[in-house]
Amino acid sequence: MEYIPTSWESASEALRNKVTNQIDESGFKPDVIVAISRGGLIPARILSDSLNVPIVYTIRISFYSSVGVRKETPEVTQPLSVDISGKKVLIVDDISDSGRSLILAKEHLSKLNPSEIRTATIHFKPESAFKPDYFSTITEAWVVYPWETEEFFRESGKRVEEL
Repeated sequence: MEYIPTSWESASEALRNKVTNQIDESGFKPDVIVAISRGGLIPARILSDSLNVPIVYTIRISFYSSVGVRKETPEVTQPLSVDISGKKVLIVDDISDSGRSLILAKEHLSKLNPSEIRTATIHFKPESAFKPDYFSTITEAWVVYPWETEEFFRESGKRVEEL
C-alpha cells in the first residue's frame, strides 16, 4: 500500500484555497457545516473559517477498524441531533475513500429535510462510490493526515517521517 503523508500546511492550503474557491465559484452558500467525525472535524473547522459559516455540527460514522481495514458496512454511531430543516448543508470529511461514509451521511441528513446538501473533502479516490461536490486532489494512496499521525503509528507501526 502506498502512503502519502500530508502536512498541516498542505491540508490547510487545499481547503482554504482549492476547496473554498470551488464552493465560492459554484455559488453555494451553506447555512451550516456538518463534519463527519473524526476525519472531517479539522477540515470542517478550516472551511467554517474560510467560508465564514460559524455553525458546525457533527455526526459520527464508524467504518474503519484499523489503517486500511474497513468494517463490512458503515454505521451512524452519533446521529445529528439538531434541526437542519430548510438549511443548506455542507457535509465535510477528509477523504472520499470508498465513499460509503459520505453516502450514509447524505442519506442520514436527507431525512432531516434540509433544502440542499453538498459535500466536500480534501482528497478523492477515483474508485470511490461517491464523488464529492468539492475536493482538492485525486489520489489512490492511503493519505496520512497530520491530525492522525499517532493513530497511524499505533495501527501500522510506521512513523510518518519514515514514509
